[in-house]
Amino acid sequence: MKKRLLALGVATALGMSAGVASAMQTEPSGIGMYNILPYYSVQSGNNTLIQITNTDEVNGKAVKVRFRGAEWSDDVFDFTLFLSPGDVWTGAVTVNGLVAHMDTVDNSCTLPANINQDFVTFRAALSEDSNAATREGYVEVITMADIPPTVGGDPEEDLYDTILHHNGEAACDSGVLTALTEDSANVAADQGMENPTPALTSYAIVINVPKSKAFAQAAIAVNPDSVNNKIYYMQKNVEINPADLAELQALTADRIFAAQGAPDNGVGLQMYQFDLPDLTTPVEGGTAIAQRDSLTDALAQNGDAVVEYVTDSAIDATTDVVFTQPTRRFFYNYIENADGAYELNGWTFDIEGDAGSVYDSLDGVSNRIAVGNPTFYDREEGKLVGEDDIVISPTPPNVALTFSLKGEASVISINNGAIPTGSLAASLTANNYETNLEAPDGWAILSTTTTSGTVGPLPIVGFTAINILNNAVGAAGTNYGMVLPLRQREYVAP
Repeated sequence: MKKRLLALGVATALGMSAGVASAMQTEPSGIGMYNILPYYSVQSGNNTLIQITNTDEVNGKAVKVRFRGAEWSDDVFDFTLFLSPGDVWTGAVTVNGLVAHMDTVDNSCTLPANINQDFVTFRAALSEDSNAATREGYVEVITMADIPPTVGGDPEEDLYDTILHHNGEAACDSGVLTALTEDSANVAADQGMENPTPALTSYAIVINVPKSKAFAQAAIAVNPDSVNNKIYYMQKNVEINPADLAELQALTADRIFAAQGAPDNGVGLQMYQFDLPDLTTPVEGGTAIAQRDSLTDALAQNGDAVVEYVTDSAIDATTDVVFTQPTRRFFYNYIENADGAYELNGWTFDIEGDAGSVYDSLDGVSNRIAVGNPTFYDREEGKLVGEDDIVISPTPPNVALTFSLKGEASVISINNGAIPTGSLAASLTANNYETNLEAPDGWAILSTTTTSGTVGPLPIVGFTAINILNNAVGAAGTNYGMVLPLRQREYVAP
């Protein structure tokens, strides 16, 4: 707790916060108002199975589910999910040609009514390959509102009753669901919605059936200290046009929707109702920037990840470590650049991080943030430290970023020799750390702390995926996929 308060104090001193926001905290129980799934993939034969559970036995939930690409957190698929009390939604992310695809036979109500669709590419505005951008990333699950019970409701007129399962089926009356309107004015009690409360738990399994691999991950749950309003927005392409940056930041900290050029530092991308809410949409007083900083502080708890690795070739062992940064996108500034790193809406720009934040040294051209040197130990106290002992592939394009995290959902593979990685088959944001320790197994300290600009711990969620093949028992049932939670040590300021 003391570390958390200290981090808040530093953030305030650096001018990171704006206004008063509800303090965000991670929830050890795994049940929260926000769920963050660190990784999904449909690369190289992978599918991803997802389950979202409403543990509230009284109230239904209106939920925003958003898939973001691994490179730039582009919104590559989102929908509105209505969970009745005690309800469970399940779905699978598969691949259709070059793009990810949603498959579900679940009876819970959604908007749109049919979400068995390809992921979208038109919102992958920052990715060079918009199809590839859909195939790896992470997932936001956001409770927008509670749906309290009503007595004797008509499913054709009553929200609670139309999402409630009767004999295993929900009516999902489209007239009721599509009539729900934006709740930015903090009204909508007459629509059958109340302020959201924490009750969601989620997990995902990256599964590769041909290779008999499966890696299960529990969502990171986050709760605000207090909630003053619902954050329901329509799942429609209805335009939202904030008058200025201050009005935009009452909705989101995502500056891609801000006006082009200084002082707004956006690119003027048109915002629609379906773009909201995101993780920064305020649930309390204050601005989206304040909520961004509070959530960042909650996730930036420590500076180094302690991970075990197994890479023994005799058992075809592979180890990948996922580091996802769910608030990184909300620190982007889009700066005019005559050299043309990116082009959107007819405007050429580069990406820089907010001054005074842990992202102020972000290299937008290489899509990397510098971190400290790793330390590797084998199982017999052998030790490697730093860049002289470890080869990185592919080599980062900027020598100043020798050790760095690429993109939003970064995957570090250990002793894999090449990309894609061995366990998860990650490629978009992957790096391989190749050590010259003779022993192939051991443990490592992987830095998640910035080393230039504002030095400090990054907001990280993730896990370690280890795969082992037992060749001694034949072809069937020989692969073992294991997931270890991300364990981080206390950050000590330099």
